[in-house]
Amino acid sequence: APQPRPGFRLEKLEVSNWGTFDSSRGTVHVVRPCRATTLLIGQNGSGKSTLVDALLTLFVRPVVRNYNVAAGAQKTERDERSYVKWAFDRRSRDEDNRAEVQFLRPDGKHYSTLLATFKNERGEAFTVAQVLYLGGDGGVEKVYAFSQAERSIAEHCANLATTERVKQQLEKRGFRATDKYTEYHGWITKLTGMQPKAMD
Repeated sequence: APQPRPGFRLEKLEVSNWGTFDSSRGTVHVVRPCRATTLLIGQNGSGKSTLVDALLTLFVRPVVRNYNVAAGAQKTERDERSYVKWAFDRRSRDEDNRAEVQFLRPDGKHYSTLLATFKNERGEAFTVAQVLYLGGDGGVEKVYAFSQAERSIAEHCANLATTERVKQQLEKRGFRATDKYTEYHGWITKLTGMQPKAMD
């Protein structure tokens, strides 16, 4: 019998309330490469970079992460907050002609969820997830989650009762959860053997 190839490959990526992938009606947006080579195509503005940035958010340290790199964007063009609220346009105000950012989800009373499941050819799986929401100061708070099993947003991350106890709610749903990237990163590297520099 052929030997299984080493390593984990992306089985699926799920996003909820992330940029233009709005989930106000409960929709979870799913991409399923199923561990095969996949070509992501679409018109400008269709969300290709938004999905790639979701994967970057799941794996790359916030201090070294740049969004929308494929389009040659400046570091300040997009950030976690603009994805959570989804800044989609700038319009001039009538009274003083200053540019004002337009948001798809302006009130910030929701949370965004990113989730990716990876599998290897031995049938083993792991899932990484993040729940992002706006704190009292308007900055983005996040909880990192990890599970050595396949998980989904609809079944394991939906209908969180409150953003005040996200970590505890995710733990009750079968995740390890933390608000520290280093702890989360440690869970991933222990399972996969991925070197720390690879994350950067």
